[in-house]
Amino acid sequence: MRIYNIRFIFIALLALITASYGAKNAEKDLLSSPTLITQGQNKNLKLSPERTKFVDQIGNNLLYRGSLPIENKQFILQKTLDSMVLESSRKTPVNKALVAPKTLPKLNNFIDFNLLTALKSSEKADFNIENDFFSKNPKLGKLIHYDVNVLFIKGITTGKVGELIDPVITDLRAQLSKVEDTPRIIYVHCEAGLDRTGATIAGYAMRYLKYSYIDALALNVTLGLREPQSYARLAIKLYAIYLRDVIGIKTIGKI
Repeated sequence: MRIYNIRFIFIALLALITASYGAKNAEKDLLSSPTLITQGQNKNLKLSPERTKFVDQIGNNLLYRGSLPIENKQFILQKTLDSMVLESSRKTPVNKALVAPKTLPKLNNFIDFNLLTALKSSEKADFNIENDFFSKNPKLGKLIHYDVNVLFIKGITTGKVGELIDPVITDLRAQLSKVEDTPRIIYVHCEAGLDRTGATIAGYAMRYLKYSYIDALALNVTLGLREPQSYARLAIKLYAIYLRDVIGIKTIGKI
């Protein structure tokens, strides 16, 4: 598959959507942003335990965010679980009303909430590794996949970023809310665990945890991570506008 320069596409399409979201600032962001597809192109990219963070809990189900759960071309379930009980993961829960658990349920249903893209061959290969693992080990959990890069590109071309991202966020909440005999551990990740993952969790925090846009935008830094790159910050902004103007969430605040 030919890989197109997404920054060029965004800039070319920007004129089509300026009226819908006031894109003078967006244009500045996009012009300074690296190509969307090239985020995290480290060929040796693997799990970074310090990027695993506790997000939320409903009942016995737990939600975490993190980085690529692969090492040496193998899905590393136990190392990923181990990263969830580190002090760095537990220190600052995204849901401020909760205390992160010190231990995980011995028996759990692992939900791999995967945000990798098929537009990049290395990510497609990583997706296949994860998908193959759960195909062979269905009793350990399952994989749920959203190519948020594709959704964002489609949203930019149609002016419907918020509308297209919202089902990802609402499904994440639905997965956390499911009542089963075995507790669920949901792990949201892309490659680096900072941009697509950061935007997704910022969206979740605005929709369900009463975060303002300003606080959601700063969430990565609040958790001790680097801030999301320009395209991810733009996604957070457009989703915030959607939540405020379409869904009617009152806690979004100034955008």
